[in-house]
Amino acid sequence: MRYLQGCAVLLLCLIFTGCAHVQPPVELDQQFWNDKQPVIGVAMTPVPPSQLMLIGQQGLLDIAINKSVNSDLSEHVSTWDVSDLTTLPDAIIARLQAKGYKTKRIDERIDLGKYKETKFKEGYMERDITALKATYGIDRLLLVAIDSAGAARSYHSVVPTSAPIAVVSGRAILVDVPDSRLLWFKRFEVTQPAQGEWDQPNYVNLSNAFYQAVDDSRQVFLTPFTP
Repeated sequence: MRYLQGCAVLLLCLIFTGCAHVQPPVELDQQFWNDKQPVIGVAMTPVPPSQLMLIGQQGLLDIAINKSVNSDLSEHVSTWDVSDLTTLPDAIIARLQAKGYKTKRIDERIDLGKYKETKFKEGYMERDITALKATYGIDRLLLVAIDSAGAARSYHSVVPTSAPIAVVSGRAILVDVPDSRLLWFKRFEVTQPAQGEWDQPNYVNLSNAFYQAVDDSRQVFLTPFTP
C-alpha cells in the first residue's frame, strides 16, 4: 500500500504542476532570518475545490466506468471543507510579525498562470512576477500554493489497485520579487489513509483522514516560522 500511495502522489505532482523541469527544494537559510528590512507579501494561489482523483492506467471507457462506480464517494469528497487552508496567510503573518519581520497581506489570489513564463533556471521563479513589487510595495513574496486537495484512488483499467486515500499537495514558495530568486521552495504531498474501513457510512474514517491531511499540510508552512 505504501508503494501504491507513493506512485499516486508522484502522478498527482506531475498532473497538477505540469512542469517539464523540476525545481529542487530550496531551504530557508540564515541570510533570510538575518534580514528584517524587506517587506514580505503573503498570498495564496487559487485553492481548488476538494475532489476525488482517479489515477493510473485507464482508457476513456475505463474512466467513465470508474467515475460511475465512485459517484457517491466523489460527491461526498466534493463537500470536504478546505477553508482551514485559506487561513494560512494570516497565520504565517502572525508568526513573521512576532519575529519582527515586515509583512503585507495580499488578498488577491495569485494565479501564476497569468504571469509570463520565463526560461527555466534552477533556483529562480519560473514566472515573471516583478510587477508585484510596484503593485503591492513588497520586496519578497511568500506564496501558499495548494495544487490539489481531496482523495485519490488508483486503478488499472477498471480494477482498483488502492483504497481511496486523503491527499493535499502543493508548494511553499518564497521569492525575492525584483530578481525572481527563490529563497524557499518546498514541494509537499501529504497523504493520509483512513484509520479503519474507508467505506463506512458517510465515509467518516476517510473524511477524518482528509482533515488530518489538511492539518499536516498547514504545519508544512507554519513550522519554519513558529516563534
